[in-house]
This record gives sequence, C-alpha cells and structure tokens, in this order.
Amino acid sequence: MICAMRAIAVNALTAAMLLVVPVLGNAGSTEKEGSASRRLSLDSLIDVHGQLSAWSIQNRDKGSWFNRSGLRYIPQISCKKAIGGDRFVEASIAANGYVAYETVDQDRDPELELYRFSVRYATPQSEVRIGLQKINFGPAYLLRPLRWFDQLDPRDPLQLTDGVYGLRYTYYTPDNAGLWAWVLYDNDRLKGYEAFRTASGKPEIGLRVQYPVWDGEIGATFHTRKADAPGLADRGFTENRYALDGRWEPGIGIWFETVHQEQTAKGYPYRWQQMVTAGLDYTFGIGSGLYFLLEHMVVAISDSPFQWDHDAHFTAFSFSYPVSLFDSLAAIGYYSWVTKDYCQYLSWQRTYDGIVVQLSGFHYPQSQTNGLESIQTAIGAGYGAQLMIIYNH
Repeated sequence: MICAMRAIAVNALTAAMLLVVPVLGNAGSTEKEGSASRRLSLDSLIDVHGQLSAWSIQNRDKGSWFNRSGLRYIPQISCKKAIGGDRFVEASIAANGYVAYETVDQDRDPELELYRFSVRYATPQSEVRIGLQKINFGPAYLLRPLRWFDQLDPRDPLQLTDGVYGLRYTYYTPDNAGLWAWVLYDNDRLKGYEAFRTASGKPEIGLRVQYPVWDGEIGATFHTRKADAPGLADRGFTENRYALDGRWEPGIGIWFETVHQEQTAKGYPYRWQQMVTAGLDYTFGIGSGLYFLLEHMVVAISDSPFQWDHDAHFTAFSFSYPVSLFDSLAAIGYYSWVTKDYCQYLSWQRTYDGIVVQLSGFHYPQSQTNGLESIQTAIGAGYGAQLMIIYNH
C-alpha cells in the first residue's frame, strides 16, 4: 500500500513533468543535490546526468582475508520550468542500482531502489520541497551530533546517503538569516544515530533557525517524533531533540554542535542523552596549502539534561593536501578515549574530466564493540585497501 506522502509526491512529480516537458529547450547544468547556493539558476529546463562507480575492497580481519567488490550506477533526471520572475518549479528523480560480490555472501542479487524523488518550488529567498530528499545541516564534519537524517561518511568519495520522505520549507533573508521547517512521514529505516525506528503512521516535525552572529552564524534546531521500541514496556514513546550549533572564523575556523535528546519512555534507564562536538580547522601555508581539521566529541547519558552520569570521548582529525592540479592526498583518524582504539584512513585521489580514481588504505580495530562504528560507518574491520573508479556524466 502506498502511503499518503508517497502518493502526494508521485502526483506532484507527474504534474511537474507534464508542465515542463512540452517546453523543453537546450539542455544544460542545474543545481545539484546538496549545493550550498541559495541563488538558483534558471538557465536550463532539463538536465540528465549520472554517476557510474566500481570498487574493490580487500581487508584482513581476525586472521582471514575478505573481498567486497561491486558496480553502481545512479542516473538522475530533473526538469525545471520558470513560472514568472525568479520563481520556478523543478521535479527530479534518481535511482540507485548496484551489483556486489562479497566473500561472505557470494549470492547477492542486483539491487535497484529509488534514491531521490522530489518536487520543489523555489524563489530567490525560499524553497518548498516534497518527496524523497536529503536533509542535513550543522558545521561539524567528522563527529556530527546533528547527523539526524543522513549517513554521510567523510571517507566515502560518492557521499551516498539514504533520503527521507517529507515536506521541507526553507527561507533565507538578505542578511543570510534562515528558517527551516519540515514534516517527515513513512520513514521506516533507522536514521542518523537512532536506536529505535519511528512509529508507523506517525509524522515527525522539526524546525531550525539560523542567524548571523559576529562574523559567523549560530543555529537552533528542534525535532520531535514517536519512536517504536518493541523491547520496552512503553513501546511507543515521544523523543525530543534540542540542538544548538555555531561557526566562526577569527583567523581559524571554529565551531560547535550540541544536542540534548530526551527519551520519555517509562522504564528507560536514562531519560537524557547529550552529544557535544567542538572543532577547528586551518590551512597552513605549506606548499599548495596543507589543510588540517580537528574535532572532539563527548557522548553522555543522564537523568537530567545538563548532567553527565556516564560519558565517552572521541577525537578525530583530518589532513588534506593538493599535490598537483589533478592529485590530492587525505588522511583521517578516529580515537576512542574509553577503549584506546585508533582508526586510520589514508587516500590518494586523481581527478580527470568526469573521472575520479581513488586508492585508499585503512586500519580499524578488529573489535566491533568500541563505539567508533556508531560515530561513522566503517568500510571494513581490520586492515586493508580500497580502489574506486568514478565516472560522472
């Protein structure tokens, strides 16, 4: 049975396609998913593009070698039509098709699933979008308390993440203040750091406000939902999230994210969970410019919103350096102060016109109970290497 949100999105997308197709002109580039641009171009009416990628991962864990290889193609088509002045309506759809081989599971069938599917109405300062879309915000990069609706991993050159079904409104003032509001519905997968799925048939509602402060920006976010916890006596309980974040650049970049999450379930051992990250970055004048980023996160649980009964600390860093016009090096490390585990990742990337080749090596603790896998999704335990080739058209 198709849920109401998906039915609305399908009907809206069909109407937008019928509106745009009769007047298709010259094809050109359109704004891609996740762009930070708030002034949107009206240069094109249709855009068809795609991404083909192939990968192979070899890793050794617990005394054995494992192989994971695959092929993925993500085609996307978008249609856009101006409806007066700087306003326009755009419909877009993308699929995610892949086939993979794994040493453990050699009989995996090819998969094809909907990746993005949305309609948006945009003006120079506002946007309304409905459908399957990506929603992410916050200044943190490696350790992200505000990773509420995505699974973005900084080590993934494809930057893949599942979307969420919902209706989202954004508005920006001329001085760069912003308002976000959203209603999500029928998202039955775990999102971000969620321990419990959202209760079936229950909407999720959220609001975010961003405002310029000094030479940077500060943001406040709220989200509420009904969670479904089959193992608890109070199976359907309310979960509220309160967040504050900010970023400034007084010579170096500095930022923070803090989230207080309230679980109202009866019998739940701790009512509150806190996640706090502080970070900084700086580009050193060495050669072509050595970029350095450092973040530290504290995760705590307690019975009150500002008390830490039990806490865990994580530190992460990254370096990147453009060796040449086509080549770049990057390194990422994660450290758990509780288990003393250290994860290391190093990559070399070469970029051509439309083609990216990346070779990376990694070393992760063989134990999968260190907590780091909940911070970022590991590409493999133990140590190993990955080769990925990406073609964009």
